[in-house]
Formats: sequence, C-alpha cells, structure tokens
Amino acid sequence: MNQVERERRHRANLERVNRVQLVVGTGDKARVDHEGTLLERARLMVEEIRSHEAGERGLAAFERLLRLAEEGPGGGGRQAGDFIAAVWDDQPLRPSALRAAGADLGEDMLAVLDALRYGRISLSEHVRGGPRRVMRLLDKRKAALA
Repeated sequence: MNQVERERRHRANLERVNRVQLVVGTGDKARVDHEGTLLERARLMVEEIRSHEAGERGLAAFERLLRLAEEGPGGGGRQAGDFIAAVWDDQPLRPSALRAAGADLGEDMLAVLDALRYGRISLSEHVRGGPRRVMRLLDKRKAALA
C-alpha cells in the first residue's frame, strides 16, 4: 500500500465517521441523540486523524532509521539497529536508549513508537523493501556479532 492508497483509506474512514449516528432508547422510543452523536463523531475523528498522522510520521521515521542502520555502526547506526531489532523482535528496550540517542535519532524512535501505539499499519510492510529489508539488516547484525 503506497501513500496514495493510505490517504484514500484515511478519507474513507473519515467519511464513515461522518455517517455515525448515536441512537438511544428502544422500540418506539428510539431516537437519534444529536449531542451524543456530535461528541462520538468528534472522538472518532480525533482517533482517525491521530492514527493516520502517527502512521505516516512513523513510516518516514522507520525508513530513516532503517537507512541509518544499513549504513553501518557509525553515526548512530548501531543505536538505530538496536532499536529496529527490539521493535521487530518485540524485545525490551531501555528507556535510557532514547536519551542516549541524538536528538533526531531519538525523535525518529519516538515517532516509530507512536506509530506502533496509534497507527493501523505495519511499518515494515509499507517501508521500501518491506520485511525482507529488515530481515537482511538483522541477519547482517547477527553475523557481525558472531
């Protein structure tokens, strides 16, 4: 799925949110709760926008981290590789790793974490080269450690 398709899906989700109506009561006493509908639409809209923005920022950040890790251990490449390995393998990562990273590197790490928290896309599936690229990086790191 490319950016255009992700944007189209985001727009479709926003349209779906605009059609939400909150119905209260049962049987003949059922009615549309207009105030509740507006509040629910606002909540869903915020959730969709947050998800879309976090996914796009996280995807760009994941691409930068992956590229940096592929360049080698210098210039933050080792830290980027450690982070990608931790995210990929669902392993713990010390919070101090974020503090030890440079400002841009740390921001990218946080963007990826936000995308994992709020996003609805798999970052490795949507990055150029996909999961194979991530696996090549991790295999290369394991070989270097052996």
